[in-house]
This record gives sequence, structure tokens and C-alpha cells, in this order.
Amino acid sequence: MTLFYYIASAHELPTGSFGQKKTVMTLMDYVTHVNPAAKEQYFTQLMLERYPQGDKLMEVYDTEEDAAGLYIAGPMTGQNYSHLFHHPYVYQVNAEAGDFKINDQLKESSPLRYQTSKKCLTELFNYLRSNLRSDEYVELFSCWTDGMDRFKDAWKKEMDLVLDLCSFELGNEFEWKECQYIKVIRRNSKMN
Repeated sequence: MTLFYYIASAHELPTGSFGQKKTVMTLMDYVTHVNPAAKEQYFTQLMLERYPQGDKLMEVYDTEEDAAGLYIAGPMTGQNYSHLFHHPYVYQVNAEAGDFKINDQLKESSPLRYQTSKKCLTELFNYLRSNLRSDEYVELFSCWTDGMDRFKDAWKKEMDLVLDLCSFELGNEFEWKECQYIKVIRRNSKMN
């Protein structure tokens, strides 16, 4: 079983990677200029056997925090999610090199994991701020899946959460819980 995260929107959203800081280079450039010791590693040797010219492109990250970010795929088709979402465009969201949970215990026990997870959450809320129009909302939901049926989990009404992007600030603790429905609103910031 796998825990999946989703965003539902009234309009189409951009997809792809967000927030990662990477360099794209050829395998040969990597083993020649960045990490010559990699030539001795089994995986690199296999790659060089498969691509003897070393022209295979690869992504290189300077730090683990640089590798952290967000990946959005979709919109989804072929799934019935009308019992969960009001919006028609549903996207799968992945935290890359991190998670959607931070707290003081994680900060103490695994500072690097805390930093990468905080970056994933920061990128999620930056993405939402960039793509939500005034007086609009999106729906977030997470659920476990076993096989192709992704939305069979019942939503736990007591875990509902509403966040207003105009006033929300990510602190040291946040968790996008399993089977939690979160409504993220961007209210019109003008005073009436």
C-alpha cells in the first residue's frame, strides 16, 4: 500500500517539478569534472557500459536540500473521485526527497530530513499561492491505495482543515495527514 497526495482544482494547473535546484550534464562530464571517484562505483560502470560515449544526460544536485521539491502529475482520468472532491481537475502531488510532515521531534532527530520536508511543504504552499486566483480554493486529500482504486478510503470529517493563504504561515510543525481533507482558500485581500 502507498500513501498518495492529491490537489483538486476548478481549472487546469501546471505540472512537473517545482523547487528543485539541479544541474543537467552528461555522464562523462559528471565522472570527469564533478566526481571522478564515481568511475569506480558499480552503478556508474553499468551506465558507462550502456552508454560508452558518456552522452547520457543526468541530473546532479549539490545538496539533499537542492533535490527536495514538489512534483505534480495529472490531471487524473479514469478514477471516480466525485465523493471526495468538488473540483474536476485532480492532480497527484509528490514530495521529492522529503515529506509533507514537519515537527520539533523530526527537527531534533533528523535535521536534514526536517529541512528537506520543510522545503517540500514550502514549495507546496508557494505553488498554491502562484496558481490560486483571488476568491478561489483548491482541495487537498491524501489516502492509502492498494492497486488501481485510489479513492476508496473514507474521508475523516473530523480531520477537515481550512487554510487561508493570505494569513497562513508555515511554522515549525505541520502535517498533511492521511485521509485528511484540506480546503486551501485564497481570499480577496482587498478590504470591503
